[in-house]
This record gives sequence, C-alpha cells and structure tokens, in this order.
Amino acid sequence: MSKNSLLKTAAFLCQLINGAFILVLVILTIVFIHFQVDRDFYNGWHADKPIKGNSIKFQKVIGEELSEEDVIYMTDWNTSSLYFNYLRFAGIILLMYLAIKQFQDVLNLETFKTTNVQAFHRIGIYCLIISGLSWITMWVFGDYHVSGFHIDFDFLIIALLAFIFAEIFKEGNQLMEENKLTV
Repeated sequence: MSKNSLLKTAAFLCQLINGAFILVLVILTIVFIHFQVDRDFYNGWHADKPIKGNSIKFQKVIGEELSEEDVIYMTDWNTSSLYFNYLRFAGIILLMYLAIKQFQDVLNLETFKTTNVQAFHRIGIYCLIISGLSWITMWVFGDYHVSGFHIDFDFLIIALLAFIFAEIFKEGNQLMEENKLTV
C-alpha cells in the first residue's frame, strides 16, 4: 500500500516539475521576444562580466553608479549570442521536460516491460544531449566576448545510470518472460 502512495507522490512531483518547466519556457520565450521588440526597456539592466563556464544574472540597480569596466549591459547583447543562448536554454528545458515525462511513464506502467527499457534508454539519450548542450558557452556583449568549453558530469552520470537501469529492466523482462514459459 505504501508503495502505491509513494509512486503516486513521485508521479505528482513529476507533473509539478514538468509544469514548472513549461512555465519557465514560456517566460523565457516571452522575455526573448520582448527583448527583440523593445531593447530600450532593458536600459540600465546589467550584469557582472561572466567568467568561462558561468552563467549571467541580469539585474536592474537604481541609484547606484557602477564602473564601466566591471559590468556589461543587457542592451549590448549581440544578437547571435542571444539566439544561441535562448536556443541552448530552451533545448535544455525541453529535453528535461521529455526526460521527466519518460520517467513519469515508467512510474505508471508495470515494472518489467519493454516500454520501461525504451523509456530509460530515451532518458539516457536526453541526458547525453543535455550534457552536450551544457558544454559550450558563448556570451557576446558589444566588444566583450567570453566563450568556453567545460564538461558538466552531472547529466553524464544520470545518463549512465539511466542506461544501467535500462539494462536491469531488460534483464528483468527476459527473466519474467522465461518464468512465464516454465509454468
């Protein structure tokens, strides 16, 4: 009985997380489109200069003078860098949504079925692609440019675990099929 409630809780959390991913993707897209239409709205928005491999956090500070060497302004964002980062982040969010959707499908099915094996394979592939998208960073603001290549092992480890689970479920499915034939 507790197993079913635990699976229901996990399925609910998966739905909640996927809802959050959809919301974040919609907000990211709205800001991306708004930035294209009205760059002047973002006057005064700035960030510290990024270091290779780091993300940028934009903020609007009112009434504070900043040194021009220490900050970059959002309105100086190069269009190709903007598109690259939007597509990169949107792709990561979409793939994370798909991976969690596959995991949610595993929670709703019987344990040792071939569909679970396929779902874990897909999760592994999605995580490999997410890891690949996370490797390259490119930020271009006017004359300031920083790009980098770094490997994030988190999603590589999750992909490895997903492929291992796929093999375990495949073996369990084969044992279940053999057990049905011997009865």
